[in-house]
Amino acid sequence: MILYRNIIQQAWRNTFRNYWLWIFGLFAAVLTNIGHYNGLLNALDGTNGWLRIWRGLIAFWTGSWLIVKSAGSSPWLFIICLLIVCLVLGLLFLAVNSQILVVRQTQAGLKSGDQALAKPKMGFWQQNMSNWSIFWPTVGTIAAVKAVLLLVLLIISLIMPVVYVSQPPVISAFLYVFLILIFLVLIWLVAVWGRYWLLLFLSGKKTNWLLSAKQAWKMLRQNLVASLEMSIIVALINLLAYLLWIFVIYLLAIPFVLLTLLLIKYLAISQIVLIVLAKLLLLASLLVLVGFMVVLETSLWLSFLNNLANNNITSKVSRIFRRR
Repeated sequence: MILYRNIIQQAWRNTFRNYWLWIFGLFAAVLTNIGHYNGLLNALDGTNGWLRIWRGLIAFWTGSWLIVKSAGSSPWLFIICLLIVCLVLGLLFLAVNSQILVVRQTQAGLKSGDQALAKPKMGFWQQNMSNWSIFWPTVGTIAAVKAVLLLVLLIISLIMPVVYVSQPPVISAFLYVFLILIFLVLIWLVAVWGRYWLLLFLSGKKTNWLLSAKQAWKMLRQNLVASLEMSIIVALINLLAYLLWIFVIYLLAIPFVLLTLLLIKYLAISQIVLIVLAKLLLLASLLVLVGFMVVLETSLWLSFLNNLANNNITSKVSRIFRRR
C-alpha cells in the first residue's frame, strides 16, 4: 500500500531531477482550467455573479465581432489582427505540444526511478513533429473537457438567478447554498475526469482516444474518495507554493530597496531602470514557479494514477475506518 507521502516524495524528486521540463511546463500552463474555477468562485456573491458570466461572454463576442468588422475596413488593422491570431494559434500549438512532452517525459522519469532523464537530442520543432500523430486527439481531449466545463457553468448561470429571485429569502438562500455544493461537485468530477483522460491517453496506458475516456471515468468512479483526497493535496501544495513565493518576494524586498537607494545615491542609476529590473526579476521568478508547479502537479497525478492502476492506493478515510 502506497501512502500519499511516498507519491509526493517521488513527484518532488522527479520534478527536480528533470528541471529542463520547467520551460515546457510554462507553455503547458496555458491549458489549465483555473479560469473555470475563478468564474465559479466569483459567482458566489449572488445573482449578479452568475449574470457576470453571461455578460463576460457577450462582451467577448461583441468585441471580437467589432474588431473583425473594423479590420475589414482598414488594411493595417487587418494585418495587426492577423498577426494577433497567428500569435495566439502559435501559442496554443506550443502549449499542446508542451503538454504532450511534459506528460510523456514525466511518465518516463517516474519509470526510470532515481535516474535523471537525458535531455532530448532533437530540437523542439522535431519533437513537435514527432508528436503530430497525437496532436489533434490531444486538442480534442482538451477542447472537449473545456467545452463541458463551460457548458456546466452556463447551465448553472441560467439556473441560479432563477432560484435566487423566485423563492422567499430563507428558502432561496438554502437552495442557493445546496445547489452551489452540487455544482461544485459536478465541476470537480468533470475536471478530474478530464485530467485522468488526458494523462491516460498521453502517457501511453491507453492509446485509443475513446477508450482512454472510458477508462478515466471508470478509475474516477471506483476511486472517488482517493481522487478527492489527491485533489485536496494538490490544491494545498499549489497554495503553499504561492504563499512561499509571496513570502520570499517580501523577504527580499527590503534588501532590494536598500540596494536601490545606494545605487541611486552613489552611482546615479536611473530609478526607472531599477523599477524595470525589479519587475523583470519578479516576472522571471513567477514564470519559473509556474513551470515548476505544472511539472510537479503532472508528476503528482501520474504517480497517483500509476499506483491507482496497480491497486496500491487506499484512501485515508478508508484506512481510518479499517483501523476502527
